[in-house]
Amino acid sequence: MALPSACAALLAGCADPEGRYDDFQARDTAIREDQAGGDGGSDGGGGSGGGASCVPEAGAPDGDFLFSLSAYLNPRAPILFLTRLTTAASDGGLSFSLSFQPLEAADRTTPTGEPVDVGPYEASADGQFTAELPTIVVPGNANPISGSELEATITLTGALCAPADFVCGDVTGTLARPLALDLKGSTFAMERITDPTSYPEPVINCERDPALPPP
Repeated sequence: MALPSACAALLAGCADPEGRYDDFQARDTAIREDQAGGDGGSDGGGGSGGGASCVPEAGAPDGDFLFSLSAYLNPRAPILFLTRLTTAASDGGLSFSLSFQPLEAADRTTPTGEPVDVGPYEASADGQFTAELPTIVVPGNANPISGSELEATITLTGALCAPADFVCGDVTGTLARPLALDLKGSTFAMERITDPTSYPEPVINCERDPALPPP
């Protein structure tokens, strides 16, 4: 973005780390079993969906977005970023880069920590992309669950289709701190910011399920 105490801090900041660690293991097992018997998560789509030549013209969708990263264990308490999308023409049709600026969990607007620039990544003619991000460190005050600093290496899979005002999809990868955790089954959603003085209410997936209010 595994010690039992770190795990407990991530999940609830509890004074009973052994009990919380056992609870985490039980929850993780139950969720994985449910996923194995289900459809495997979100549809990985975004924007206006798939289809031939759905990608926007280079430069047209550029701008700022509110980005929600929702871990599968507590999806309605996402980590939020102010994210800038930049696109360029490429041989494959369209490439894009992203910048991630963590936002404080308390108000969801105040920048905190260091921004990270990633890309470029390639979007195919039908908008599909896979973006393997480098390791990102998120400060504790951007973590709405426990306030612990997070370190994760993730991959985003989704679609970038015109007008690209809303992009969403699946998240895979690993959390390294404060515990080791497979993030398969997590989701992301990013929505265009049209008014820099009033960010949109965060949603957590392609179904636009709302996030919980700030802690």
